Amino acid sequence: MMNSKLSRTILLALTLGFFVVWVLEFRRAGLFESYWLLLLSIVCLLFFQFNRLKASQASKENTPDKPHRK
Repeated sequence: MMNSKLSRTILLALTLGFFVVWVLEFRRAGLFESYWLLLLSIVCLLFFQFNRLKASQASKENTPDKPHRK
């Protein structure tokens, strides 16, 4: 299994890369021919968010609760 930080970095880089390529392709060919690049960018962003929230939830479960001071 890959490191969580590494996989999040890769997903974020893929998101930005697909988005930049989509912008360039949108200017060249239009929306109909390039929407799949935008969808790939959105999918990578959603996987990034899912991975980040899953890691956050796992760290919450692994840390013991501290007693509250009053």
